[in-house]
Amino acid sequence: MNNFFYGKLAFGNLRKNGRLYLPYILAAVGIGAMYYIMVALTGDEGIEKMPGGRDLKMIMGLGCGVIMIFAVIFLFYTNSFLMKRRKKEFGLFHILGMEKKHIGKMMFWETCMVGFLGIAGGLAGGILLYKLVVLVLLRITGLDVPFGFTVSGMGIANVAVCFAVVFGMTLVYNLFQVQKANAIELLHSANQGEREPRTRWILAVFGIAALGFGYWIAIVTENPVDALLLFFVAVILVVIGTYCLFTAGSIAVLKMMRKNKKYFYRTKHFISVSGMIYRMKQNAVGLANICILSTMVLVMVSGTVALYAGVGDIINNRYPKDFALTGYGNMSEEEKAALNGMFQQAVKETGLTVEDSVEYTSLSVAVWKSGENMRIENQGAVTLEGKISVLELITLEEYNRLENQQKELAEDEILVSVRQGDEDDQAYSINGRNFRIKERLKDFDMEGLDSNVIYDGYFVVVKDAQILEELNEMQKEVYDNRASSKDYRMYADISGTSEQQEDCAGRLGELIEAYNQGRAEEEHLSVRIDVKEEQREGFMIFCGGFLFLGIFLGFVFLMATVLIIYYKQISEGYEDKERFEIMQKVGMSPREVKASIHSQILKVFFLPLVMACVHLIMAFPMMNRLLLMFNMKNPGLFAVCTVSVVGIFAVIYGIVFGITARAYYRIVGEKR
Repeated sequence: MNNFFYGKLAFGNLRKNGRLYLPYILAAVGIGAMYYIMVALTGDEGIEKMPGGRDLKMIMGLGCGVIMIFAVIFLFYTNSFLMKRRKKEFGLFHILGMEKKHIGKMMFWETCMVGFLGIAGGLAGGILLYKLVVLVLLRITGLDVPFGFTVSGMGIANVAVCFAVVFGMTLVYNLFQVQKANAIELLHSANQGEREPRTRWILAVFGIAALGFGYWIAIVTENPVDALLLFFVAVILVVIGTYCLFTAGSIAVLKMMRKNKKYFYRTKHFISVSGMIYRMKQNAVGLANICILSTMVLVMVSGTVALYAGVGDIINNRYPKDFALTGYGNMSEEEKAALNGMFQQAVKETGLTVEDSVEYTSLSVAVWKSGENMRIENQGAVTLEGKISVLELITLEEYNRLENQQKELAEDEILVSVRQGDEDDQAYSINGRNFRIKERLKDFDMEGLDSNVIYDGYFVVVKDAQILEELNEMQKEVYDNRASSKDYRMYADISGTSEQQEDCAGRLGELIEAYNQGRAEEEHLSVRIDVKEEQREGFMIFCGGFLFLGIFLGFVFLMATVLIIYYKQISEGYEDKERFEIMQKVGMSPREVKASIHSQILKVFFLPLVMACVHLIMAFPMMNRLLLMFNMKNPGLFAVCTVSVVGIFAVIYGIVFGITARAYYRIVGEKR
């Protein structure tokens, strides 16, 4: 036999099995196109030259890695569905006289054809869609749209090589599966796992425990940094718990349904529950995969949509006024006056006016807080107790000036406003220095001091500059060159457009540079200048990039979910066809058959969606705390975004249910 024969035979096999291979090829085309687009974005020189382009390229690079890892796992997984349906066919070829090496040659040509269509289609789709995707990305991030059409050589090479390797790996796996089995095993491979599975209570209990512990971590973790560190631990536990519950727990639940005589001994429930018990052993992994992929879609898309929708709140939290100056290094009163004068000069020279401003000097100190005891200690130097917290300290003189008050304090008295943390303390002891809380400031809101959302924060007013300096020296002694300084802060609303405000910032930078010339290095003014609208643009690019990546990867995972559901329905349709034919022969009406099928599909199909929604609800507190790291302090907005995403996903899921259920009915109803 020549290779032309094997190629022709392979082509005929693919055409006859078009119902199985077409979705697989389309999925490979889709993933290949998306991978090309991601690689092309990371190498796009035009995007790199734009403001925030480097951040976008970093985010896209992350997407490349995720898509490639997912492509390997997903293509192998879907390939296993194909092999399960084809093994009987290969066994028949073997019985008819075709040796395994000949079957291997036929499989080689099949893989070459599928791989060529997947890679070529992916490259064509990626090249054609690239410009559209770039336009969407730049629209989301608010960047200018570059003209021209480009083709990425790096993207073509990456897709061709990586996907050729993946298809080669699937071929090796398939050849191994055929080689290790004899003809009889291949013929009856589709009927494996038909015995009733045992209820594995230990595995079910382990799954419940893993799931419960993962949920517990998500609910009780309060600190955003801890949430970031423990997020992946919680994810792994939930994934393990999901697989265990679908593998062992689902069988236990179905057997409990069977013991309920009122429920079980109805025609539609009797057939569906019995069939699911026998098949759940081999289908549990597929259901768990659907559940996990659905959860990934919901978590990623809802989180990134909320982050993008909350950009306005985030910027307002970080920058309450149009203009922000921060002077570092314990500036003297003369230096503060000089900086203030340069700011007024820059505003005047650019034709703007100051509408409102506030200025103050504060000291930020990190402490370990346990009850009312606070310790300024190096991490690792001693056994630390309590939670890391941040004290924001100003003098009473500054406070009275800012709030137009006439409050008085004794040496050991302080005023306190709790940003986040313990609100019932009566006193603080800072490294042995005792302070009594005279009054709690309920409605105090100072610009710039509300940006700390990661750690517990306490705003503290001390009697005078001497006590502030005492605490400053205390933290310098411990932290040495890592100690914070008393920073001078100025926040102002100024007239004009964002471009004029940016010009004003540029002019102020020039004045500061001129001031520093000729002065000793230790006398230089170290000043940070932030313009609110400029920061908004940068953060819009950052959040827009994450939104794009979330939607992009969400679409990839959604496509995988749809394909897994499709193959699951198709494979079950072929398995159930003979069963329902027998049922009709012993007197079951077509109407009863359809009701039983409908009951079975509803149970299996919507179980992963329900579990995914449960996972999302339990993950909500942790996701909300992770968003706090971006200064996103609007859980209501996050909740609205989450509910909206779940609603849209449920509609898409329902449409997929209708399409795949129709395919299932068609297979079961086919006449021999």
